[in-house]
Amino acid sequence: MIGAAIVGTGFGLFTHSRALREAGFEVRAIVGRDAKRTAERAAPLGIPRASDSLAEVLEDPAIRLVTVATPPHAHFAPVMEAIAAGRHVVCEKPFARDAAEARAMRDAGHAAGVHHMLGAEFRFDSAQALLRRVIRSGAIGEPRHFLRIYHQHGNADPNQKLADWWEDAELGGGFLGAFGSHMFDQIDHLFGPIGRVSAQLQTLAPGRPQRTADDCYSVQFEAGEGVQGTILAAQVAPGPLVMATKVAGTAGGAWIQSGAAYGAPEEVWLADAQGSRRIEMPPELVNPPPIPFPYTELIQTEQDRWHTMGFDVAPYARLFVEMRARIEGCEPAIPERAATFDDAVRGQEVLDAARQSAREARWIEL
Repeated sequence: MIGAAIVGTGFGLFTHSRALREAGFEVRAIVGRDAKRTAERAAPLGIPRASDSLAEVLEDPAIRLVTVATPPHAHFAPVMEAIAAGRHVVCEKPFARDAAEARAMRDAGHAAGVHHMLGAEFRFDSAQALLRRVIRSGAIGEPRHFLRIYHQHGNADPNQKLADWWEDAELGGGFLGAFGSHMFDQIDHLFGPIGRVSAQLQTLAPGRPQRTADDCYSVQFEAGEGVQGTILAAQVAPGPLVMATKVAGTAGGAWIQSGAAYGAPEEVWLADAQGSRRIEMPPELVNPPPIPFPYTELIQTEQDRWHTMGFDVAPYARLFVEMRARIEGCEPAIPERAATFDDAVRGQEVLDAARQSAREARWIEL
């Protein structure tokens, strides 16, 4: 069994540890900022080694994979350290502070010859994966327009605890980075690289004067071969959840039919000359139902609550299954592929461009 070490005691503990085990890895260690606190958090999950030193952990030759799930401003050092030690790496998104850091991590990974992946787990979400298959099959002709909207009612309580980096722009925070980075990857994966963007960023959260990062964004883009579109999202939008993904093409359209609540079952639909119909989910894309994180005493922030619902464990397990196959020299079983650091650099460039566009109120070419 291939050994893995996790850097980060929040999302790394809640999601990475469970998904790694489901994918057939042995979780041998976890690294946090405080050794005592890390050991206390690792104990309920039976992780045998807890440390505040990645170098110390990597003295274990059985550890061949390092996953990095710290806040984005703290990705660079452990990623580079793991690569220098010859370990394969999975790093969370948003990938870096900026594109310069992102390129340095990518280049180091290539030079070392290690396998590297970005934590864009929703490439393996059942509905997103099926939507991509439908579009790539040519069922809607040439894709021309993309719409993604996500408005949730969150953080209404000004006393609700958030992770520091979510609120601090200097730490790479904001909803655009935390959630928009997934959308940029989906667009890139569906249509090809994003060529230019125009963005608006807002902060809507009531009663949180300390927040300097965005919690609401609107991004227009052009990508691939003539695809235009808009992504809209708000972390703090009163009223019911609004969630939709639609693609229009020259011969029809396809969309994800979402439920009224987050995590409700989703369906993929196609409309063409033959009418509208639901597309059957292939068995190999069906993910098991989520299992909530069982150790509630470890849940401290609103982000912890989201990440302990269990919705991202199954997609992440698929990502780790691909990583295991790569390490073992095997071909993955399904055609969907995880994002690499090459994809991560493109996503970070789009993120940087969107933030620049919002500051300067103009389109930014990539």
